[in-house]
Amino acid sequence: MSRACCVVKMLRELGIRSDFNSFKDRLLAQKIVYIAQTVFGIDFGYKFIWHIRGPYSKILSRDLRVSVDPTCRCPELSSESLGKLKSLINDLRSLGNDLSMSAEVLASYLMLSRDVYPRPEDPIKELISRKPYISYDDVQNILKIYSKYVV
Repeated sequence: MSRACCVVKMLRELGIRSDFNSFKDRLLAQKIVYIAQTVFGIDFGYKFIWHIRGPYSKILSRDLRVSVDPTCRCPELSSESLGKLKSLINDLRSLGNDLSMSAEVLASYLMLSRDVYPRPEDPIKELISRKPYISYDDVQNILKIYSKYVV
């Protein structure tokens, strides 16, 4: 149960405070954990599959529903990785879009470009075809922010 505690601790550090009762809150948590693991190497050990709204972990969904001990220790949350993730989240917030939409776009793009088989030739085109409610400009703006955080 410590990884669930560490996830909640990380989300609170990012300014996301929730009891995860709403779909929107759980969606945001799923995407942020996927981004944290994929981009910043914060390994909580969750496995994700493609779902209609992008990366989804059934175990994470279950873990978000349990009460956690706020005094848990989280060695996987280095201040450097957490600081970079926090900067990315703040940059996504600065776009003026709903954070859960921006996180969904970024996490979905990452999964389509790395973790699905067969890998699409053009992950952006694939993303927009799977999610017609997302505009090309939104994807480009989010990826421009993301590019500041990759080596």
